[in-house]
Amino acid sequence: MEIKFPTRTILSLALVLLASPAFSLNTQITLTADSDITPSSSELVTFGLPLAEGEVTSTSEIRVLQNGTELAAFVGADLRHHWSDNSIRSVTIQLQNVDMTGGNVNLQITDDGATVSRLAERPHSGGWTNAGANKANLPYPRIFALHDPEYLAATRIIPPFEPAPEGGDAFLDFQIAQFDGWAGSLDFSSSSNGNWLFDRSSAMFKVYMTTGRVEFLKEAFLSKQFYFNHVRNDGSSPAPAGGRGCWTYGNVSCADGKYIAPQQAKLALALVGDDSQWDDQLIVDMALQADIGWNQFGTRDPFDFETEGFTERAAGLVGLAEIVAYEMTADSTILQHLNERVTSLKDMQQTVKPWDSANGWVPKSGGFDHHIGVHEGAVSQTDAALGDTDERGFSAWMSENVADFLWQTYWITGNTDIPEMLSRLANAVDLYGFSSSYDPTLDAYTLKPAFSNIIGPLRGHSCNTTRADTSLVYMASAYASPAKIASDKWYPWYSDTHNIETVLVLAAGYHFEADESVRSRLEARIRRMIEGWSNPSCASVGSTKRLWNWQHRSNSVRTWEWVAKNAGLSVVTPNPPVGTNSAPSSPPSFAVRINAPLVIGSPNAVVYAASDSCEEGLDPHWQCAGRWVRFGDLDGNDFIGVCPSGEASAYTDCYMSDKYILRSKLEGPQGILVCTGQYEIGGGRNTCLEPRYVNSENLGNFSW
Repeated sequence: MEIKFPTRTILSLALVLLASPAFSLNTQITLTADSDITPSSSELVTFGLPLAEGEVTSTSEIRVLQNGTELAAFVGADLRHHWSDNSIRSVTIQLQNVDMTGGNVNLQITDDGATVSRLAERPHSGGWTNAGANKANLPYPRIFALHDPEYLAATRIIPPFEPAPEGGDAFLDFQIAQFDGWAGSLDFSSSSNGNWLFDRSSAMFKVYMTTGRVEFLKEAFLSKQFYFNHVRNDGSSPAPAGGRGCWTYGNVSCADGKYIAPQQAKLALALVGDDSQWDDQLIVDMALQADIGWNQFGTRDPFDFETEGFTERAAGLVGLAEIVAYEMTADSTILQHLNERVTSLKDMQQTVKPWDSANGWVPKSGGFDHHIGVHEGAVSQTDAALGDTDERGFSAWMSENVADFLWQTYWITGNTDIPEMLSRLANAVDLYGFSSSYDPTLDAYTLKPAFSNIIGPLRGHSCNTTRADTSLVYMASAYASPAKIASDKWYPWYSDTHNIETVLVLAAGYHFEADESVRSRLEARIRRMIEGWSNPSCASVGSTKRLWNWQHRSNSVRTWEWVAKNAGLSVVTPNPPVGTNSAPSSPPSFAVRINAPLVIGSPNAVVYAASDSCEEGLDPHWQCAGRWVRFGDLDGNDFIGVCPSGEASAYTDCYMSDKYILRSKLEGPQGILVCTGQYEIGGGRNTCLEPRYVNSENLGNFSW
């Protein structure tokens, strides 16, 4: 399919910089004591306040009031809008001897000008306490200052977003359930380095910014504390073998650039007023070290040979380090690197190379096409065969890392190449990144021919209520053969755990797209992706702890809601019934369901099925996360817990030999893991009071 992109008017830098109009500063801050301390009558309270462009040029303008009475305060300038008018972008405010014994304290902050004397700043640690052992005993504020999410959105301290509605919605419920169920309880002291990939702290900060909820702010700050405790900060220089600015936790190599994430530093400074673990030079060195990290392919240089190594993860995460470092420091070298990276990516995406013409890899797909075997480490750059069409593609979900970098860079630098890049990328992901195609005449999806011969093609979580429409592939291609596109390596199970962040790719592309038919196609996919995952069952999918980081770092859903509102669309997130596994009432005609014979007596039987990536034979006790679900909501591609020896009166009687098998392979009498007592649909194994293995022939003796 040839994709034709319409000519569009690109906003000038001047117009970009007017995107956030100045307004009179008047916002409320709520001081709240941490739930683990007893507040006193003389608390030291320090917090950050982001400011919109052009609003405040001197700290003397900042006035802090309580019940109409001005308070003495320390106010210090931190970040600046240095790329435009150099107005102040964030300040640190400190109050002393605050009486918190009566509960929350509401403050009003305006730009009417201070009329009382300023305080001298005291060490922030004087207002901190220590967390427990599960959070590595790290220090954090005794008193948190909570911002108004509407105000935070207006400051543009991060790209535009729509705050969560005051009454909540399905996506807020989803995030809270994730946090309460598994994301918030990460034990820092025993965590793996992989738990921190994709920037846990920034993901927490951004959920706080959209919700105003203190639990997210606290966890964001503690995560920042832990992360920066392991950033190398000595007299060395960034170097290919690793140097100042790298991350050193666990078995991470000091030279591994994908773990370098300074965005959390910007957010901690802007929201909490804390920069105790770095200076500007360390932030610059983090960006430089990320760029030269050895455990990734270079992504700022020209893409100039056919089998050159590339990953969207490296290009995007390094780019994110660079844009944040530039925002914080105004470093000219970092800005040069940013511009070079955008230029290189544009050339890779849009320029027809000699090997493209020679092999028929035209027109360009809109993705960042490269050799997938080299990407995956299956073959080296020098050994990879030339002209291999079945290895030409891009990562559908990793493309979010590049989109996040480009989107954030656009709102700071106004680079006029970025809108076209994002619209092309969104089209590529939508057209080639899913097992289905959109039919605008029916407002429905049909299965692509490449996937039609796969038994049970919808390789997503059964909790995903729209997986027929949103079954995301792992690797995508406009050129590879159907057999390759549908192969297990390119289309494995459970790529739809990346649906939430992939919303950002489509939303950013939608924002810059001029063709209304393309916009309609992107909107249809976005809405189905959000609807499919915003439910309690999907919230329990969390055995891979960094899932929180990759889903929420780019603030994808709330970004889409801003894009939609800006375009005059409805931004309501569907809200399925709480506590249910809301399957579609009538699956599309191409959805394949395999009905095993005479296995279970009732579709209402509550059985235990895998809720995360799994393989046949793995143990429900510890290897694959699971949840309780009604048997009628499963299809042949779901994994279900069984006891090979048959019926067992209690779960513990078989937990040494139980395993997962495909629902489609349930044949004849078998011991099936069911809940025969009180249960919670969508909950983990421990939410059932009486789990046991029951022979399928005896299930008629139970009712659900």
